Formats: sequence, structure tokens, C-alpha cells
Amino acid sequence: MKKNNSKLRILAWLIVVRILNFWFLHKKLAKNSCCNCVLKPLNNSNLDIITIAFNNEFLIEEQIRLVKKYILDKNYTHIIVDNSSDIFKRKLIRDICIRENVAYVSIPKFPFMFCNHGFSLNYTYRNIISVRKPAYFGLIDHDIFPTKPYSISDKMANQDFYGTLVNRVKGWYLWAGFCFFNYNKIKHLKINFLPYKTGEDSFLDTGGGNYPVLYSKYDKEELKFAVPIVEKSIREGSDYLSDFVHFIDNDWLHTINGSNWAKGRNKDDIIKELLKQY
Repeated sequence: MKKNNSKLRILAWLIVVRILNFWFLHKKLAKNSCCNCVLKPLNNSNLDIITIAFNNEFLIEEQIRLVKKYILDKNYTHIIVDNSSDIFKRKLIRDICIRENVAYVSIPKFPFMFCNHGFSLNYTYRNIISVRKPAYFGLIDHDIFPTKPYSISDKMANQDFYGTLVNRVKGWYLWAGFCFFNYNKIKHLKINFLPYKTGEDSFLDTGGGNYPVLYSKYDKEELKFAVPIVEKSIREGSDYLSDFVHFIDNDWLHTINGSNWAKGRNKDDIIKELLKQY
């Protein structure tokens, strides 16, 4: 009986999520939602690096600076997709993008907090990536920064996707905060960045919805992924979200909890000092 109840709960959750996803994907962009960004197929757009922004203009400003400094790929477009819940923050982020001549798209606000990131990624894939049709695209969180010269196309040279591997009991996926894809290799699939439940004992977080349609078709032992995350303490304390940062693939700094959704100790000032060296 317990197993049946569990299956019913999973089924009910999937149905609700699919209904919300269908509704949200078909919301139209406002007429003034874009600047410095063309939403049509562009033959000269080789790589789109897409950042999902959320309520922190400081992180976006620093990320733009460091992407310009360290990304080696020619002919890339850095697009800030604004998912901020705070209207004032959206204005600040848009102003930064205008000043820095970086592409900006303000997407509709999702009215609920659960799975917010997954819904925003699905919206971005359907209404921006699938419209622009870049040769490659990458999705990065707003609190991750390149710290050394880095070529995304080199990482993608011999495989269809690349990023940080997340292993679970019954499935695996790329972390949605650092993942890159060959668009032509996945454009025929029903891409889904929402979390995914593979059973009672296995939950795949944001990006896991691509396991059944994409990742499960590959042998992960034959693929290369970003080198394991190295964790570093930035101040005294043991709270993972407030007191530590990550180094991803050696060359990217992930500050963790950039929008402070977990309501931990603020570390913007520490991050400012840390980023000065780059």
C-alpha cells in the first residue's frame, strides 16, 4: 500500500509540474523585454553563454567583466536572462547590460518558488535558445566566474555536452549551473531542465529532467566532465552556503548561494575582495 501511495504522489507531482510547465512556456515576452539581443536564427552566432540572473546586480556586473576577460571562444554572445523576483533589481541588471553592451532578456516571473530555476531554464530553452539556434550554448549560474583563460568550444570538441557531473542512485545529469550543449545534437529532443524523480530513493535536481531523454542514452564512462569541484573556506565557520566557495574545472569560481535564497550570512563583501585578484 505504501508503495502504491508513493507512486501516486510521484504521478500527481509530475502531472502538476507538466501543466505548470506548459502554461509558463507559452507566456509571451513583453515588447520591451529585450535589449542588445536578437531573437531570430543567427548563422553567425556560434556560441551563446546564458546566465540566469536572480536579484543580485553585483554578481552580474562581475560576471560580465570576467567573461569578457577570460572566455577565449570567438564569436560568442553572453546573454543575461533575468529571472529576478524583484522588479527594481531587474532594472539595475538591465542598466548594467545596456552600459556593458551585453545581451539582456527579461523573462516572465514564475509565480511560485518551487522549481523556479527549472521553469526559467525551460522557458529560456524554448523561447530564446530554440529561436536563436546557436551552434553551441551554455547555461551558467549568476554566481560563477571564469578566473583564467577558458575555451568552451575546446571542451565540446569531441562530445555533445559538457559540464559538472551529478551522480544519483538511479540516474545522472549535468548540474544546471555549469553545462554546455551542442544544439544540433539535442534540438530534436524534448529537453527538460526541471527536477526528475526516478523512484522513491532517487531525486535528480534541476536539470535532471534531461536524464530520460538525453543523458540515459550515453555511457558516462566514455565522456569527459568538468574536473571535480574543489571546496575552499573563505572565512571561519562551517556553514556550507555561507562560508565556502567552489572551484569548478579549475578555472571557474562558484561563490554558492549568490542570491542568498537560504538566508545565510551575507558574503558579498568577501566575494568582492576575492574577485579583485582576477
